[in-house]
Amino acid sequence: RAIPRDMEEAARVDGATTMQTLIFIVVPMLAPAIISVCLFQFMWTMNDFLGPLIYISSVEHYPVSLALKLSIDTTEAEKMPGVEAVITSKSPGADIPWYERGGQFYGKLFDDHCRHEGEEVAAVAAETPLQAVDAIRAIKVEYEVLPFVVDDDKALLPDAPAVQEGGNMMGEPSVRERGDLAAGFAAADVIVESTYSTSCQIHAPLEPHGSVAKWDGNKLTVWDTTQGVFGVQQTMAKVFGLPISSVRVIGHYMGGGFGAKLETGKYTVMAAIMSRMAARPVKLFLPREDCFTVTGNRPGNTMTVKIGAKSDGTLTA
Repeated sequence: RAIPRDMEEAARVDGATTMQTLIFIVVPMLAPAIISVCLFQFMWTMNDFLGPLIYISSVEHYPVSLALKLSIDTTEAEKMPGVEAVITSKSPGADIPWYERGGQFYGKLFDDHCRHEGEEVAAVAAETPLQAVDAIRAIKVEYEVLPFVVDDDKALLPDAPAVQEGGNMMGEPSVRERGDLAAGFAAADVIVESTYSTSCQIHAPLEPHGSVAKWDGNKLTVWDTTQGVFGVQQTMAKVFGLPISSVRVIGHYMGGGFGAKLETGKYTVMAAIMSRMAARPVKLFLPREDCFTVTGNRPGNTMTVKIGAKSDGTLTA
């Protein structure tokens, strides 16, 4: 790809060396190609080391924001061609607590109480991605849709539908003070107070979230798109009751994470459960839609800021 003339001239005018030109102009242009090669090499390496894989292309999700699962029927899906494993909340080894905060768990790997749109209901492992998709569509789920709100202010009202038992507050606000605020505001010539808000932000890394899991007896190997291999190792050892030495996590390349790949994903545990059931390596990569609904986000914020200052600009509070 040729360097645009204006960029080339700018490099010459600034007296840039050949190496500087390569770093600041050529490398950014080649970045998409470099990333694509790395991702292709990662996927090719997985197939080269592990041989034929069982592909999981889809996970069954709740299509609503708040609901209670009444029943699930996987009979038809289990009989479909190429299907090796189907797991739900009732499957052996799948009743796993999830979302820990302060030593308390607020959900499960497959939760009968849906608390957000996209929450997982079931997963399928099949010989091909299309067989897995067909099997997912054959799963029959009945659920009761519950009232919900998606506005922060409405969620704090006394009669708002509760996401968790006990209400929608995760605890009392923490208060931190330094100095005498009352005296600072009293000494101010000008006081400005305003409320600001930010919207929810999605990480959207170039590479979707995914894992490959392989058992060798009671030893588990995971190839993961993670920002922290040791955290995944500890979580997987805890979930499956294994010593740390029996879990190996490999992360050769990662196509972006931005915080979304700091923690172990449900998809990694699902892949490991189905790998044990099928006695073969299992790969589970999320489609782009699922990366927006089940991999976390930076929540929206509402902030009220109050500041006091002297007329000469000195801040007092």
